[in-house]
Amino acid sequence: MRVKKYLDLVAYIGPSKGIGDDVPDSYYSKFDGSYITFVGLEKNVKFLADREITEQLTHGVGFSPKDNMWYGWSHRVIYGFTIGSTCKKGDCHYKASNIEEEIEAAKNFWEDDCHEYTKANVKEEGVIEVTWKYNNKTPNKSIRGSEMSTEWLYNPKKFGKGEWVAETMEDAKQMAIDFNEGVS
Repeated sequence: MRVKKYLDLVAYIGPSKGIGDDVPDSYYSKFDGSYITFVGLEKNVKFLADREITEQLTHGVGFSPKDNMWYGWSHRVIYGFTIGSTCKKGDCHYKASNIEEEIEAAKNFWEDDCHEYTKANVKEEGVIEVTWKYNNKTPNKSIRGSEMSTEWLYNPKKFGKGEWVAETMEDAKQMAIDFNEGVS
């Protein structure tokens, strides 16, 4: 679908909100009023027009009747989900289902060939402390052998489903939402 036709179908133009006076107007979703793109940057949504994501279009999630898929996206990537789509550890749309999985995800985020070890533990409700030590494979020689730590924030009320399979289109929609949150 041509981008102009697509935007006429799914969006309206309005003043940009909360950015300043010298910015162009924006396209907003007719579904929920969420931001889509600036006027003048229409080519940035060609990937949505190509997939004909025309239903329940929000900022980062929408449905394509053409593909019968729910899509999640950011400015970097887009991915579609339907019945039978899977979610595994390491996927962008994976959300831990409990504190043990969240600790593992925090630890795994920092593990790679440049670390001698990586540890993670709950520091307090909503905070996991991750500690690692750089090894001799670290390209930045000045930090080799040093230990560092960071805090990994999580919301204990917002655990996901862990690994799972979409059995309904509502499940596929949830995967698209989780994907958008994971890549944004």
